[in-house]
Amino acid sequence: MKKILLLAVLTICGVVAYGAPRQTYVYNVVAGDTLRMDHYQAAPAEGGAPALIFAFGGGFVGGQRDDARYVPMFEFLADNGVNVFTVDYRTGLKDLSAADMSSFGAMAERLQGAVEMACTDFLTATAYVAGYAGKLNVNPSQIFACGSSAGAVTALQCEYELCNGGVPTALSGFQYAGVVSFAGAIMSGDGLSWDSKPCPMLLFHGDADSNVPFGELTMGEAGLFGSAAISESLTAQGVNHWFHRFNGADHSIAIYPMLRDKGEIYDFIRTVIAGKVDQVTTVTTVKTAPYRTNFTILDFIKANYQ
Repeated sequence: MKKILLLAVLTICGVVAYGAPRQTYVYNVVAGDTLRMDHYQAAPAEGGAPALIFAFGGGFVGGQRDDARYVPMFEFLADNGVNVFTVDYRTGLKDLSAADMSSFGAMAERLQGAVEMACTDFLTATAYVAGYAGKLNVNPSQIFACGSSAGAVTALQCEYELCNGGVPTALSGFQYAGVVSFAGAIMSGDGLSWDSKPCPMLLFHGDADSNVPFGELTMGEAGLFGSAAISESLTAQGVNHWFHRFNGADHSIAIYPMLRDKGEIYDFIRTVIAGKVDQVTTVTTVKTAPYRTNFTILDFIKANYQ
């Protein structure tokens, strides 16, 4: 009864999207920030429907959970039986200064703090969805993490932390059913190592991305491991996954698949639920002329913050 009352209090409004009904909740208030999530509602299903929790992009500087470029994917998935929860999170680099960018070590420290803050909020949102699964028409064993750019970093990092013991008590024993990443990476100081086996993943990335590394980029004492490095790591762990590599594509892959590959995203979710994920790498050639792929930390800073 207490949970039912709390859910009623936290409900802010209900509006109708072009396709699926949409409801907005406050899932946390922290450090003066009110964090909301929009729920694009799937049709009721016995035992609950699958759910995808989405984090927006914006370099940990800004961004919006209801960015118009994302909404077609949200509505498509909800119309096809997948709940979508698109969430706010605190953007830890919104006050980034020139002093923070004066050295790679200082920048790495600020970035690591921003990633940790975003993960804390995303995992709190996940705990909210899992905790109210019955009321939200969610199957708690079929919760997927997803994000674009900085949001993809957040979703991937959360799975990484779950597999390596860095989780809040409320999510003890929880693991995502899968991760969908649009131009994301994992931040780690010790390479990519998994204490427990990660979930299946769907990775989209362009190898000419200067905003989020496609492969591996060292930053101070930490490293950013993009989709190519993650795919290699998953293969070594025996984790089946789908990797869509776009040769010659830049950071546009943080958005492009949400517009053009909605069916592929839905198929991945269905395939994971059916337990039939295999290992597939798909290569799309965007540019045939020579293009740059050897980006440095300075390129990364300029692309995102200058």
